[in-house]
Amino acid sequence: MKIINTLALAILMCSTSLAQSISLGDVYPKEVKIQGFSVAQSGDVEVSGTGAVFEDDWKLLIYYGWILDAESREVVWHLFDFMKGEDVDDIDGPFEFRTKVNLQKGNYELYFAGMYDSRSWNKNRRYDGDWSFSDLGGTMDWLFGSRDRESYRRSAQDDLFIKLTGSGLTKADAGSFVDIKTDDAIVSFVKTRDDERFSEGFTLTAETDLQVYALGEGQDGEMFDYAWIMDANSRKRVFEMDYRDSRFAGGAKKNLKVNERITLPAGSYLVNYTSDDSHSFERWNALPPDDIQFWGISVWADAKDKKNVVAYQEPKTTKPLVSLTRARDDEMLAKGITVKKAMDVRIYCLGEESHGDDMADFGWIVDASTRERVWRMKQYKTRHGGGADKNRYVEEVITLDPGDYIVYYATDDSHAYGDWNSSQPYEPEMWGITIWATNESDLKNVTPFHPEEYKNKNELAVIAMVGDRALVKKTFSIDSDSKVRVIGLGEGSGGDMYDYGFIKNLDTGKIVWEMDYRNSEHGGGARKNREFNESFMLEKGTYRVYFETDGSHSYRRWNDDPPNNQELWGITVLKE
Repeated sequence: MKIINTLALAILMCSTSLAQSISLGDVYPKEVKIQGFSVAQSGDVEVSGTGAVFEDDWKLLIYYGWILDAESREVVWHLFDFMKGEDVDDIDGPFEFRTKVNLQKGNYELYFAGMYDSRSWNKNRRYDGDWSFSDLGGTMDWLFGSRDRESYRRSAQDDLFIKLTGSGLTKADAGSFVDIKTDDAIVSFVKTRDDERFSEGFTLTAETDLQVYALGEGQDGEMFDYAWIMDANSRKRVFEMDYRDSRFAGGAKKNLKVNERITLPAGSYLVNYTSDDSHSFERWNALPPDDIQFWGISVWADAKDKKNVVAYQEPKTTKPLVSLTRARDDEMLAKGITVKKAMDVRIYCLGEESHGDDMADFGWIVDASTRERVWRMKQYKTRHGGGADKNRYVEEVITLDPGDYIVYYATDDSHAYGDWNSSQPYEPEMWGITIWATNESDLKNVTPFHPEEYKNKNELAVIAMVGDRALVKKTFSIDSDSKVRVIGLGEGSGGDMYDYGFIKNLDTGKIVWEMDYRNSEHGGGARKNREFNESFMLEKGTYRVYFETDGSHSYRRWNDDPPNNQELWGITVLKE
């Protein structure tokens, strides 16, 4: 066993009988133990114990400790920093350490952990992700060659510990230190576990300086556990824990933190935090951060500004005009709204990217009277929505003129709310489309309606959402020569049509219009989706509209990417 010892034996022998000791040990792999303590008077404290580095296949099991200032949340001593100046090339199992640290009067937290890490070890690097262990293969092969690894680690575990010795040391509850700080916060959500979602509001009566402290997980430019604050009225993010602006939080490279001051004007705000399904206070899958208890977000106001903070006053605009969310696999959601006066609306749409420029789960808005699309979630406008790369969201403000609108959201057969086939987004409950009014005064100008009950005064015949192996007919009459718009959406390839429509004049028995490959265009999605959308004249008389499908690729039974306006699969005839 290698002994790392920077204190002379003579110093050790001079310890007085007044010295108290605090220790942590018997730590299982993947476990972290915490002990709070108080220092009654400033002075040197001896830190001693036995750490270890074990190689286990491609991973390392590392036993180490550190001390955190309970008030500032800063590390005041870390075994990795201590080892940086020592000869660690020969570490091949348990090792002893003994040193001293000067602690000021105050409260502290002692940590001891046995955690796995996938890196190799090199003393010329730092433990912030650049430290690594190496060249332990031969030693570990000998160490574990004829013994069970778990048995060895368990027997060695009993001898691994960290101990503090000094005058005026008393044990304390580390959790109480956290409680004291969080009780003084405007909002605090700490000790976050896997798959948690937190949102809490506050209102400011005047411009206020705030301190934001957040810890989370991020890697390769993306965040997985992270925090943000948004204006509750505009939904604009006024603070976001961004990968580029975050600092290393100790332990694994993916542990990140922000500790910064921001200034917010009077208004109402929502503090949000989300975690994915791994690496949290509940269970660390790599070296934990230095301040594990504050994994989450906390927000404080300066003492002089606390008077500006009042209970959350929810803006009326936070109530959505449309909320088609928590969309599950193979769903088609719809809601209609009537807008009485031109107004701006804010759209938030969260869905799944497919391939190329296509979306697999997405939303869109159509003018109910003309069936023209007025907005669609476009891939090139989206941003990463957290979790898997294919989770995408778009948030934008558009103007709706007076009229009737139908909002749609559709999903494919995989990766949706409640049944993710990859990492879920930051806000899984928002999977879908949500629309808000941007101005409170506009709320009275919007009324909802059920799309299936909507009757367009210009409709002559509507055959929509047609499934496999169908032949659907509808009849209409016009009492004078009229201009009509025909919207047909079907399937065709190689010059032939498989799902298509046509119109027959019942007075003459002649087909006056037929959807074919040449007079149609690509309808979005798969190349075989064909769309016709044009106007022409019809003579006075009675007509019958037909739409026929084959045995595959139809509404909600797509065998390839659906078209842009999938709810129109069929034929619609409107009088212009």
